[in-house]
Amino acid sequence: MVSKKEPYCAPGLEQSVNEEKKRQALRKRCEQYRDIIQKKDPYKLASSAALSIRAKADGSFILCGDHYLETHEIHWPELSLSKNDGNPVTLQTEALWLHYLARANGRPLTGRWVNLSEIGGLFYQQAFQGYCGDKLAEAWGDNIENLRNKCLASGGWPIAGLADLAFEWRALPRLPLCLCYRLSPGTKKSWATMLFDAAVNQYVAADVAAVVGKSLADRLMPHYS
Repeated sequence: MVSKKEPYCAPGLEQSVNEEKKRQALRKRCEQYRDIIQKKDPYKLASSAALSIRAKADGSFILCGDHYLETHEIHWPELSLSKNDGNPVTLQTEALWLHYLARANGRPLTGRWVNLSEIGGLFYQQAFQGYCGDKLAEAWGDNIENLRNKCLASGGWPIAGLADLAFEWRALPRLPLCLCYRLSPGTKKSWATMLFDAAVNQYVAADVAAVVGKSLADRLMPHYS
């Protein structure tokens, strides 16, 4: 009996096909978010998401908000996104913004920092700690001054009183993140963790918060430039 063989797919080609499938799925999700957002009043949406808004002569609107150190524009009603210089944002950034806008309900931030499990991410917490906090602590050790410089260069600002080093970032207007870093006492290893405001789940789902935290942790690694 002759067995049927699967068609050969070169490793590089297979990876390319998988990446394209992911992009297609992300584009489909963006369209689903747009369907939700377009049912909202743009002025109420701007208020709920902490964005500025300006009307254009043709009756359309531009909503503006910051993504870390960049100002982005959301063009209403088509809900296309661009950087302040007119260039488009990446597909991943577009999906993050649209997810945020679809969920934003105007709930005030609490100013209370919690881990991922407390905003609905209990399932992800252990893995998240491993590839964010533990990875950063292993990479930087006691080299806290260089880590401080890295945090400043990435758009963070220092917070006093939380740990040996603590920084805050705003991935989106109501999507704050905080890195807490403690130096090693004696022979123990340094420790780090990525935290979120307790109200963040009013703006992004826990799995999306984890992706944003992972992306920030990657940017804070010593080799990232």
